[in-house]
This record gives sequence, C-alpha cells and structure tokens, in this order.
Amino acid sequence: MSRRGQYLLFTLLVGIDAVMIALGLLAAPFLVGWLGRRFDFASHLAAVQYSLPVYLIIFAGVRLYDLETVLEDSQEYATVATGCTYGVVGLIVVNAITGGIDLSLTWLLTGWAFTMFTVTLGRFGVRRVVRAFRQRGHFIARALIVGADEQGRAIATQFRSVANSGVNVVGFVDDFLPVGTPVQDGLIVLGHPGTLSQVVADYQVGEVVVVPGSLAWETFQEILERSAFADGLKIRLSPGYYDLLATTPRVAHRNFVPLIVLDKARLFGFDLMTKMALDYGLGTIWLVFSLPLMAALVVWLKLVNKGPIFDERRVIGLGGHTFTLRLFRLEYDRPLYWLIRDTGMKYVPMLFAVLSGQMSLIGPRPIREEDRQRYQRWLPTIASMKPGITGPWAVVAVASLEEEMRAVIFYIRNWTIWLDLQILIQTGLVILRRRWDRLTH
Repeated sequence: MSRRGQYLLFTLLVGIDAVMIALGLLAAPFLVGWLGRRFDFASHLAAVQYSLPVYLIIFAGVRLYDLETVLEDSQEYATVATGCTYGVVGLIVVNAITGGIDLSLTWLLTGWAFTMFTVTLGRFGVRRVVRAFRQRGHFIARALIVGADEQGRAIATQFRSVANSGVNVVGFVDDFLPVGTPVQDGLIVLGHPGTLSQVVADYQVGEVVVVPGSLAWETFQEILERSAFADGLKIRLSPGYYDLLATTPRVAHRNFVPLIVLDKARLFGFDLMTKMALDYGLGTIWLVFSLPLMAALVVWLKLVNKGPIFDERRVIGLGGHTFTLRLFRLEYDRPLYWLIRDTGMKYVPMLFAVLSGQMSLIGPRPIREEDRQRYQRWLPTIASMKPGITGPWAVVAVASLEEEMRAVIFYIRNWTIWLDLQILIQTGLVILRRRWDRLTH
C-alpha cells in the first residue's frame, strides 16, 4: 500500500472512530433519561468533547491504528472492547482532574456498552469500504514470496482474493528453481534471493513474505540481516507448517528467549466468546422448539424402523479427542425417509452435542474415528475447531475430498462470526432448494 493510501486509511479510521465514540456517549444519556433519571445534556456534551481525545489516544495505545493488524483479523473487535473499557477509565480520570460533572454509574456503564457497539459497527463498515476500494485497485500491497515450495504456493493461493487480503502476489523468489520457472496461477520465479533487492525495485514490491523452510540457512540468515535496512520494505516471516496448521502463532518469552507458541484451538478470547454465544444461544432456542418434533420422530421411528432409533458413531472432536455422536437412524424403505433426510431432521439430536460443548452449530464435518487415516493430512487443522452440524462442506459444491478440505481450511483460517451467520443462512436455502427439487421432480 502506498504512503498516500496509508495516510487516507489512517485518517478514515480516526474519523469514523471519533464519530462512533461521540455517538455512543451521546446516546447513553438519552437512555438514562428514558429510564427516568434526570440528566444535564449540555454538561454531558462537554464531557464527551474533552473525553474524545482521550479515547483516540487510548485507541492508538492499544494499536487500533496499526495498519499492519487492523481490518484483517476478527481480533480487532476484541481490541475495540479493550479500548472502550480503557476509554471509560480515562474519561473518569480526566473528569476528576478537570472538576467536571458528576458522572453517574448508569451513564458510564451505558456509555461503555454503547461505544463498544457503535465503534464495532463503524469498524465493520470501514472493512466493507476498504474491500470495495480494493476491488477497484486501491489499498493493495504488491508482494513477493521468497520460497516456491508447497507452503509458498499455499500462501499465494490464500492471497489470491486480493479484495479480502489486500495483497497482490507478483511472483516468487527461490533458492533452487531457475528464473522463469512457472509455479502456479501464472506466477513464475522472478529471481534468486541474492537478487532480491533488484527484483523488489523492478516490480515495485512493498512486502516480502519469507518461507524459512524452503530456503538454504545462509539465504535465510542473509534476509534477516537485510531486514534491519529494508528502507520501507516490509519483510514478513511465515510460520512453518502453514499447510498443516491454522492456529495463530503467538510469541512467548522465557528468560528473554522468544518462543513461538502454537495454540491447539483456532479460537480464543473474544472470538471464542462470540462463537460460544452463537452456539449456546441459538442452539438452546432451536432445541426448545425442536423437542416436540424430536419426541414425535422418536415415536414414529420406533414404530416404522426395524432396528434402533439412533445411529451412534465415534467422531473426532476438538483437539483430536473422540466422543459419541447420535443422530436419527433412517431406513431407506421406510415411510417419510425422504422428508426426514431432505429437511435435515435426521441431525436434530446433534443439538445436544452442541449444548454439551462437544460440537458447534457451524464447523468442519464430523469425522468418524475409523476415517482418521483418510483425513490424517488435514487433522491438525480440522481438530483446531469443534465439528459442526453444518459448515462450508454443506453449502459449497465440492467434487472431491481435496476440494472439500480446501473449503474447510479456508473457513477455519478466515473464521468470523459473520461467516458463521452466512453459512447458517446458506444452509437454510440449501434445505429449501433440496426439498423444492424433490417436490417438483
């Protein structure tokens, strides 16, 4: 991204945050008044004016204006919550120093909640705006991948959607392949790591993604030494085993030694809380409404089935642990077989697994224990999230196991709560379409 683009994006973020903070804090006294409490709007307006710079300074302090990390990860929303919390504390401190108004606890709590909501909404809107600009060729960083092995190719594939990633990969630099060697998707080897500076200048590259495992140690060491004098060039290191792991590496320090920690679970913190809220909230509602249906199906299947009512299977869950999953057992030649299958009623008992914490509403396909070997290559990624009643595998047309795994891994690496909601809506549309097709054919 050009310096002008960075300046425009920074200005946009600060402006939107300022508007949304003011909106949240000004909406709070109206709610307080609606609840029957008296308030002086003019005094609250003054409090908002002197607290606004405090909020923006705090937002900068928690790195909400670091263009390297914002607008790309759902963790940004958790940072917004942290910034708004510190903002309320800052408001109290500044008000005490200036001898301002008597701030009520109700107003502070309401303002805290409102600002979290409005700023999050503003950031979500900025993401949509930035994505629209990227589709028109703006806010795009030209990148070079150093290392053309399988991991380097996987990274290039991940960056393929320029509107989402903001990265346009122009080619590869490799230690072992000759210049001009086709790699994938029309991208070729543009040079040797020894000519990296020249390739960067020739192709106007702003970012370099280094894949350490695909390089000779001497080459990797040389690039690290050069990174301190990159003169505006951003050099990034890709963690190893990118094609196997989807969790976000973290840096921990032990006696001043930096160590990379790989979490076993893909989601943590605020992301995990929102995922659990969706699972337990919506799962509970669906289960309550489904109980009469399940009772009716139990009676029906007891009458028409020749064997058991439930089909039990051992499946692989979060962290590779297995658990027993139950769903209604259907016999092909029994009445209502097609209706129960096409409407997904067969899977309703899985809601108990969701509420027990073993499954999620949306996630990777539940894999049977006996199929472990078949999925062994992808298990480290799949096991980083709970299996789902539905998921990308249920709404995306796939022709092979490889295609299904690409869809699932893309979902895991790019998870957001909005993606979950999108898959839920798509699942409903798929069920309706399947039922309609069977009724009309």
